[in-house]
Amino acid sequence: MCREEGRAIFATVADHIEPHRDNYRSFYFGELQSLCKVHHDAAKKRMEFRGYNTQVDRFGYPVDPKHPVYDQ
Repeated sequence: MCREEGRAIFATVADHIEPHRDNYRSFYFGELQSLCKVHHDAAKKRMEFRGYNTQVDRFGYPVDPKHPVYDQ
């Protein structure tokens, strides 16, 4: 996420790529990614809650193909 925004920030959190939803197996054996605390605590939670990323490109179009604007 930070890289997508063109910023270099040290990762401090091991984040589950797919939410584990209190599933023991997913929690311990699920695939992880490194995130900074800011993105883990804000942007990632927002994505999980909504089901899509709210980030937009330089023209203002959503970058996530799961964004509702692309539903037709």
